[in-house]
Amino acid sequence: MDRRQAIRAAGILMAQAAVGKVATGQDFGALLEDFGKDILRQQLTPENIQRTLKPHLTGETVPIQTADGWTLVAHRFRPATGVRPGTMPVILCHGLSYNAQFWDISPEVSLPNFLAERGWDVWVVNLRGSGLSSKWVAKLDAAPTMVVGGLIRRATNNKIAPTGYATLDPKFARWNLDDHINYDLPALVHLVRSHTRAPEVAWVGHSMGGIIPLCHLARYQNPGIGRLVTVGSQVTMPDGQLATQFLMELIALRNGQLAGQILPEELLIDSKTSIDNMFFNQGHVSPQVYRALTHDGIDVPSIGLLQQYLVLAARKELLDAGKTLSYASMLPNVQVPILVSCGASDQLAPPQVQQTIYERVGSTDKTLLPFGRAQGFAADAGHSDALVGLTSRQQVYPTIENWLLGAR
Repeated sequence: MDRRQAIRAAGILMAQAAVGKVATGQDFGALLEDFGKDILRQQLTPENIQRTLKPHLTGETVPIQTADGWTLVAHRFRPATGVRPGTMPVILCHGLSYNAQFWDISPEVSLPNFLAERGWDVWVVNLRGSGLSSKWVAKLDAAPTMVVGGLIRRATNNKIAPTGYATLDPKFARWNLDDHINYDLPALVHLVRSHTRAPEVAWVGHSMGGIIPLCHLARYQNPGIGRLVTVGSQVTMPDGQLATQFLMELIALRNGQLAGQILPEELLIDSKTSIDNMFFNQGHVSPQVYRALTHDGIDVPSIGLLQQYLVLAARKELLDAGKTLSYASMLPNVQVPILVSCGASDQLAPPQVQQTIYERVGSTDKTLLPFGRAQGFAADAGHSDALVGLTSRQQVYPTIENWLLGAR
C-alpha cells in the first residue's frame, strides 16, 4: 500500500467512525488533539509563519461571537461612493466545503465587488469551521490569514496577529448543520444590522449557504432577512442524487486534509478525478478559477455536518441532527420574498429540487429561475460555476441584482 492509499484508507476509517461503525466522536477528537501536538513543532517555521500572514480576502474583516461561543468573521465590501438609496445590506454565504473566498476568488468572478461597485453594502461571511472563523487546524499553513490560540501565540512570540480564530482545540472540529441554522445565521444577521442600522438584510446563499436561511426561517422567527436568494440549495433529494458513496469519499478526502496528510497538490488531483467534477460544468469555468477554488476557496466540513447530508441522501429529505424534525416539511413557514435558482445542469441540486422548494415555501413573492440556455443564458451552468463561471458576471450577477432591487 503506497502513501496515498494509506491516507485514503485512514480517511475511510474516519468516515466509518462518522456513521458509528468504528469509534466515537470523543475518540476522533482525542486523535486530532494528539496529532496536533505532534505536528505543531514541525510547522512553526519562519516560512510557514510568513505564509500564514499573507492577505486572505479583500474587504474589511469584522468578527461576531455566536450564542454558543464560536467567533465568525465577515468581510465587508463598502461601496466607494456611498450606499445606493433603496438597497439593503447584502450577506453572501458560501456552501459546503467552501469559505468566503468562494465569492472573491478572482476579479472576473467577484459578486461582492460587482455589487459594491453599484452601491451595495456587501458582507461576505465565513460560517463556523471556515475561513477566518473559529475552526480547528493541525498546522499553520492550513490556517487562515490570522491565527489565534495561546499555544501558537506563545510559540511564535506573538508574531501572528490575534484577530483570527483558528485553534488547536479539537472541540472546534465538531459541529453540524443545526449549529449553522440555530447560531451562525442569527449572529451574522445581527452583525450586519447592528453595523448598518438597516432594519432588514438581503441574504444570497450558495448551496448550503441557502439551505441555512431556508431552514432557519422554516423553524424560527425571522431575525431580519428581507429578501432571500438561494443558488443550488436543497432540502429534498431525488433518487440518484449525491449518493452515499460520494459523501463517504468526501468524508475520507476531507479527513485526510484535516489530519494534514493531503497536500494541496494531491487534493487538486483527487478533486479533478472525483469530487469537484460534480460541482462544475467544466466548460463554463476558467482553469484558473477551478484551481483557485481547490486551494484557497475550500475548507474542511465536520463529520457531524456530513452526517446530516448522509441522512438527506438516504431519506431524500433534510432532517435535523436528531432525525426528529423535517426541515423540508416546514417550508410553508418561509414567508420572505425569495428567488429560487440553480444552474440548469446542476448535478447536486438540480432544477427539480428547486421546483420543490418553490412549490413548498409559503412566500407569495417568489421566483423560480434555472440559469440555462432555455432561460436565455449563454450556458447551462453547473452547481458552483453558476456563480463563478465564464458568463456569471455578465449574466447571472445582473439577474440577481435586478431581483434584489425588486425588478421583475
